[in-house]
This record gives sequence, C-alpha cells and structure tokens, in this order.
Amino acid sequence: MVAFSVFFLATGCKPEPMHGGPGTLTLNAEFRMGGDSVTVGRTAVDAADNNLRLETFSIYLGAIELLNDTGAVRLSDAERWDAGAPNSWEYVVEPGTYSGFRVHLGVPAEFNTDTDPTIWPNSHPLGVTGSAGMFWSWNTGYIFSKFDGKADTTGADSFTHPYAFHIGGDDQLIEVRYNEPWTVAECSFHTFDLEADILDFLVNGNDTIDVRDDNITHTGDNPALAQRYVAAQQQAVTLRKQE
Repeated sequence: MVAFSVFFLATGCKPEPMHGGPGTLTLNAEFRMGGDSVTVGRTAVDAADNNLRLETFSIYLGAIELLNDTGAVRLSDAERWDAGAPNSWEYVVEPGTYSGFRVHLGVPAEFNTDTDPTIWPNSHPLGVTGSAGMFWSWNTGYIFSKFDGKADTTGADSFTHPYAFHIGGDDQLIEVRYNEPWTVAECSFHTFDLEADILDFLVNGNDTIDVRDDNITHTGDNPALAQRYVAAQQQAVTLRKQE
C-alpha cells in the first residue's frame, strides 16, 4: 500500500472514484553491440571483419522533448548512459495530443560550449561528477559520445589495436525523431525505445570505417573521421513508440 501511495503522490494520478492526473513517458536506450547487450568487455565482429572488444561506451541524450503545434516541451536537458548502467528514464507528461517526440544525441548548444559544469548540481548528468570522463574543458564542452576499446585485426585473438571515437561539438548534435501524432490520456503510460547497434556507427551505406586504418578521433584532431562516424550514427539510431 505504501508503494501505491507513493506512485500517486509522484504522478498526481488519483484512484477511483476520483480520477485525473498526468501521464507517464518512459524512454529506454536499447543499444546493442553485434546483437548483444552493450557491456564492458563485450567482443563482436564489425563490418570490416575486425573483432572489437569494448572498453568504453558512453553517450549523452540531450534536449528530450515532446513536440506540439506551438513548438517543443522540454522533459530533460540531458541524460547520460554508460555501458552496463540502467538504461531507462521516466517523465511526467501533461495530457494532450502531441505531433511527435525527439531525442538528441549529444548536449544542447545552450549547455555545451563555454559552460562550466559547476553550474549544475554535482550529480546532474552535466555536473562535475555526472560528466566525469565526458567533458574536455570549460571552453570546449562535453564529449557527446565515446566508443573505444581494443581490436583484433589479424584473426589471432590478439586485442592490441586501439580504437577511439570521441565525438563533440555543436555541429555534431544529432536529432532523432518520432514523427507521428499521439495522445496522452490522463494517467496513461507511454514507452519509447531509442534503438541502435553500435557497430552500425561504423557503417554508412558504402562507407565502412575500418579501424585498421581509421581508428582514432577526438573530433578536433580528426574531423573527417568524426563526421563519417556521426553520419553513420545518424542513420543507425531510431526512435520507436511501443504500442
């Protein structure tokens, strides 16, 4: 009974005979690596026939917004997801009809360049502790996504070849959108899945990033490789509403 009461306090929904209150939106980050869960130490063969071992996968989901006829309703400025961490977030949503829903891969420009992480609570995803390992410096901004590890490029089960894709910069912000109208009724539940296989971040049509040769970018030091990676990421990530 305690959990039941806490739920209604949190959402504002009221039990019968009274009724009414906002809906709930759950966002899941359903990332995979070679069809398996994204966890540190996972190995998988990429499109260029290299066996990749994962050491880091972290990504910011920023400017999470409902879309309506008048613009956007911000649910969250930023969330951070790391390999193996809980991958679900819940938001209170006002009843109504919405024209879509969108999530950005990265940190919105208004909070990125020239922002000091100390303006946020320490544990906030953009705060000092929350952004640990995902912030270059106060004037260059946040690392939007980080995918790195060691590769076996010889078929000898020898993971000695490093790869690192560290993406940042306002120009690299990606919008992923669900573009269908949908309605939030009082006290209703809605679930969206942000989906991708992270190996597909290395493939964009006929352009395959082969970590034998193109294995390191911190964006500014290898912008051409960063742009190829972001273009593939844009194609790979989808946002789906569960029925």
